Amino acid sequence: MKCSTAFLALLMAAPLTALAATPFDMSQERVNDPITDIMPKIDPIPVAVPKVEPAAAVKLRYLVPFPRLTLDGEVSGRTWTIYLTPAQAAAAQKLNYGYRSSILVAPETSKIAVYVNDALLSEQPAQSPEQISERSIELPANLLKPGANKISFRAVQQHRTDCTIESTFQLWTEILPEKTYLSLDPNMPEAAGTIDDVKAIGVDKTGRTHFRIVVPDVGDQSQTDQVMRLSQALALLGRMPNQSFRIADAIPASDGPGEMTVVVGIASSLADILPDLPDAARTSAFTGFVKDPKSGRSVMVVSGPDRQSIKTAVETMATALDRPQNVQRDMLATQTWTGSETPFLWSGTSLTFAKLGVSTAEFSGRRFRTGFDVGVPADFYAGAYGEAQILLDAAYSSEVMPGSHIDVYVNGSIAATVPITSTSGGLLRHLPIRVTMRHFRPGDNRIEVEAVLQAKGDLACVPGAAAPEEPRFALFNSSEFRMPDFARIAELPNLSAISGTGFPYGRDYNPISLFLDRTDAQTLSVSATFLGKLAVAAGRPVETVAGNSTVRMGDGNAIFIGAISQIPQAALDRIRVADAARSAWGNQAAEIASGTENAEALDEWRTRVRGGSWFGQIAAFEDWAKQTFDISFGSLQFLPTDEDETLPPNSSSFLMAQGLSPEETGTWTVLVAPDGNDLQSGMNYFSDEKNWRELSGRMVMLDAAKKQLAVLPAMRTKLIETQPFSVANYRLIAANWLSTNILSYAALFAGFSGLLGLATSMLLGTFGRRK
Repeated sequence: MKCSTAFLALLMAAPLTALAATPFDMSQERVNDPITDIMPKIDPIPVAVPKVEPAAAVKLRYLVPFPRLTLDGEVSGRTWTIYLTPAQAAAAQKLNYGYRSSILVAPETSKIAVYVNDALLSEQPAQSPEQISERSIELPANLLKPGANKISFRAVQQHRTDCTIESTFQLWTEILPEKTYLSLDPNMPEAAGTIDDVKAIGVDKTGRTHFRIVVPDVGDQSQTDQVMRLSQALALLGRMPNQSFRIADAIPASDGPGEMTVVVGIASSLADILPDLPDAARTSAFTGFVKDPKSGRSVMVVSGPDRQSIKTAVETMATALDRPQNVQRDMLATQTWTGSETPFLWSGTSLTFAKLGVSTAEFSGRRFRTGFDVGVPADFYAGAYGEAQILLDAAYSSEVMPGSHIDVYVNGSIAATVPITSTSGGLLRHLPIRVTMRHFRPGDNRIEVEAVLQAKGDLACVPGAAAPEEPRFALFNSSEFRMPDFARIAELPNLSAISGTGFPYGRDYNPISLFLDRTDAQTLSVSATFLGKLAVAAGRPVETVAGNSTVRMGDGNAIFIGAISQIPQAALDRIRVADAARSAWGNQAAEIASGTENAEALDEWRTRVRGGSWFGQIAAFEDWAKQTFDISFGSLQFLPTDEDETLPPNSSSFLMAQGLSPEETGTWTVLVAPDGNDLQSGMNYFSDEKNWRELSGRMVMLDAAKKQLAVLPAMRTKLIETQPFSVANYRLIAANWLSTNILSYAALFAGFSGLLGLATSMLLGTFGRRK
């Protein structure tokens, strides 16, 4: 009885709220209980609960400057640099990365290594087959420095069951950009904004960088030139591979990772949105950081009492990033996506692999691949005849069997192959490998050396066995890459020259006409993104003059940006876009009547003709010659054919094309789409460096749905002199031109042969002995 009384007293003393909060209360429905029904109502005992301040959110600095980062093959790596402010470098606490691997990667023998400033930070097994795993690594003190820091991910991977060369293509590890970042101290003090903040803008979780330029009176054409100039200066300061710009009329609520807001306007027009604008902005040109009262963050401001002072502020930034006209670049600034600057080769040069960033390596697997980057100018004219050379220092053991080979790739296309025939190993000392230059393009070029090794030990493949420790192949960084002297003359139209070096606009120190029929936020955003990419490629900002009249533009270099209905007919004629495109492009019903039926009819008649008749046999012979010797009937002509007008199909949503001005004294580049939305999404696609470098020919059309490009080569080009007269240069120009125009070369050869025969006959008739 005492026990029951005590138990009842204990129940009465307990707060009812505590009983209701127990895990056994599985629903809100009341349950009849004989004990609680007879209990009197008792107020809960007050309990003092200490107030807990919410933890500050961890600040993230995303690291991967690519939309996707995949390490494939047995040995693979990727390196790039990030820029940190002193506050960010001091506040970095951890490096986090997420990854997943192929299910065929053997976790026992495969590893992922992370390097920071060439110091090994972490090396752990790859144990995430086709699922996402995350790792967090403490950063040692003082490992990260203010300024540029090098980040490297490297993977060593072995197949679970297979030892063939083909199996190495099944090995991959993906580093996920959205889960790869630096964790920064959430309590780090906010430093005063400086120009370093632009350099340290970084990327978002998709590997992209976004500048937002806020212009309160965005439709005012008088400030368009300064906004375009400012966008180029920001792009050159950031130098990130995937930069885009958005023009807006209001400050956003916040800036995420990889984003920056820049406000531009006269001080009087900014007073309402930035009441803390310093007095200096009301009296003179001002560039600095001002606190936004709504969000509490600092935003970059370019202002002044009038338009002229804003121009002065922008020019101060741009001039510091410009390059004198008589100074040529020795390096391309590619370190934010390749890890180092790319040497710019203007003439014959010899560089060791060590200078190109390639380390000596020993390899015990089946497919070894490494590479380096070199740049060539826009007037590089040696694709048809030129050959570079690699002097290879390497070695291979007696394990390597005949049938193995060493391949050289240029921009992903094979350029040379060297077979391995020895059965007793070999030491290669400056082995010359001739590399065709047909795949070189203006700007940076990726050259890769791959050793494909068939080994005796792989014939008996035991699943799960450890990888062989004895190296089979070694590549020494004393190897050399030799670029010969090449012809220097520009060829236009050529979109790859724009994407690689910004040519011809980057070499034009006169104002360039920028045609904008409308100056709305969408069109200005596209223009700013394009000019930002152009400035980074050119290595300097270009001066533009915006307008909407072709009469005032003259015949010089010009850029046209807008929807198809806004582009002048004169510009469409120069890029050979059909008049019907104004109404048919983007109109499904119009395409059925104008494009699809015509294409289907042509395909049908082509099939009929090739089925039988002598013309079909000729067409089949042309296909064979093209595939076997890379010779087409188009190259067997004295004069280039006229380029047909192009009617963009509805599958394409964006078009970039280039043509010569009416008097052929300038270059006109046109960015056009069916409407403003397609125009902006198309330019955003090309803001990614990988897509930007795919520009080539005279016209590129984007199929946004399939993410595919249709490239139309230039049939009629004009050679533009870029160098002083030189007999040696003209000899090289002639060699490349004749290699391209085969029929002209044959006719010239036959003509000189006839002249030689005639001269010989005349000489023999005069000085020879007569019978």
